[in-house]
Amino acid sequence: MSDHTWEIERLTGSIGAELSGLDISHVDAAAADRLKALVSTHGVIFLRGQPTDPAVLVELAAHFGSVLPAHPLKQGLPGRPEVLANQTGGVRPEDVRSRDIHNRHGTNWHLDCTFVREVPTYSLLQAARLPQTGGDTLFADLAGAYSVLSEPLRTLAEGLSCTHDARLLYADWLAPGADSVLRDRLLALPAISHPLVAVDQRADGRRSLVLNPNCVSTIEGLSDLEGRTLLDLFLHHALVPERTVRWRWAVGDIAVWDNVRLLHNYVLDHGGADRMIYRALAGSAPLTGVTCKSREIASAPTHRPTDGGAHQDEILTDV
Repeated sequence: MSDHTWEIERLTGSIGAELSGLDISHVDAAAADRLKALVSTHGVIFLRGQPTDPAVLVELAAHFGSVLPAHPLKQGLPGRPEVLANQTGGVRPEDVRSRDIHNRHGTNWHLDCTFVREVPTYSLLQAARLPQTGGDTLFADLAGAYSVLSEPLRTLAEGLSCTHDARLLYADWLAPGADSVLRDRLLALPAISHPLVAVDQRADGRRSLVLNPNCVSTIEGLSDLEGRTLLDLFLHHALVPERTVRWRWAVGDIAVWDNVRLLHNYVLDHGGADRMIYRALAGSAPLTGVTCKSREIASAPTHRPTDGGAHQDEILTDV
């Protein structure tokens, strides 16, 4: 399939497409609109062999919306504060052995930065340095998962909200002896309530489950047992292979995706080899649900580290 000089190859029967024939240094308004349409259609698009210059990544991100700071709590690259450098080497055998059923340990299936009220709309990753083998990134379609839920579960999900709390993800920042600047920065960030089902008005009201295992602390109004059981059910449903795509990186490759619609994760199979991935975020908005909207929560409990988050540090998160 071609779009003028572009070639678009679908990668699965559900999500993901590889786009070739695009020079990202020459993207005009019309091309930007086509790129957004492709992301809306395929969830995530991949571009091979682009220049590994953080400034070029930021220029591409700007075509999708206002470019955000690299991270709500972490610093970006020196001179390029919009880009987060994820150096994800040093994978230990226990990082893999400690994975739970949803891959939680060090990294996990997640959305980017849902612990803020205005959630990033688009995420972009670019491979800067790679191990010889391994380190692929996986994506899963939360809109597709919502669309095939049974009617009783859809109705239930549409009326629920979840608390998203960065203190769950960065619990080690609250441990004794942790960096006081990071601790204070984390404690100043309020917990956020987001609807469990988000409605995307850009895509004719398409609905997606909003699942983020690394910072959803509870489903509001449910007991911990009820909430955890229901979240696990939705995650099991979302992560079936037919709703996923896997990307094997080459240096320079860029992935652009709808951050609210797609979970992503990376594979801890490259041992101690170095892996550097740049990330940029573009656009942001509070999430609108069927019956509720995103809102701040005045206070939230402080979370202690768990076995699943014992190694969630600078090496393995957010990729």
